[in-house]
Amino acid sequence: MGYAKIKLITFTFIMLMFILLSYFYVDQDVALYFIKYKQTYQNIGRRLSILGESQWYIGSAIIGMVYYSYIQRDRLYRNRFLLLLNVNLFSGVLSILFKIIIGRSRPWALEHNINAYGFLFTQNEHFTWLQRLDYQITMLLEHTTLYESMPSGHATTTAAVFTYMMILFPKKFYIWVPIACTSLVARVLANAHYVGDLLSGILLGTLATLFVYSKMKKKFENNKELKA
Repeated sequence: MGYAKIKLITFTFIMLMFILLSYFYVDQDVALYFIKYKQTYQNIGRRLSILGESQWYIGSAIIGMVYYSYIQRDRLYRNRFLLLLNVNLFSGVLSILFKIIIGRSRPWALEHNINAYGFLFTQNEHFTWLQRLDYQITMLLEHTTLYESMPSGHATTTAAVFTYMMILFPKKFYIWVPIACTSLVARVLANAHYVGDLLSGILLGTLATLFVYSKMKKKFENNKELKA
């Protein structure tokens, strides 16, 4: 097994452990704090959340691809924007699928019911597995947004774009790190996600980007052409 794969497996394992620890020891307390002081933090979080909205990156990628394909022909920049598009689409689809499968309630549910913490599949312990599955599908259809907390879509996008920028411009990390951190923290301030949701989004967005990049390497002659 190569060194790169070992690092990737180690990163994944560590992140999964942090997600698990966050669920049991961090998520609920942090959420309750920001619910208590939502008048102070919620609007700030919502405004900063724009940094993690994928439509801006998808739109920019499409415009860039069109421009460098037909107006100012440049294979390097066209492929860069193509990579950005694929990264956002792939990570976005995965995020939606995992949200549906996991079915975790949003933090704001705690404001009205302290027992709302957790996952749809584990809410009815007396149900059979088929009944739990039926219940989860029903609740997702009736209350789509409420049970789409994990992973955070904004965190997934943020991690995907951050990883993308680190591949292209690794020396500019001092720019990407604070932007990414601001985007991530915003979702907790907005009371839209638990800390564990952010961690799972980081894991998913990072892995998705690395996977897409590995599949697109042939479109670049070498790493020097890809990186600035």
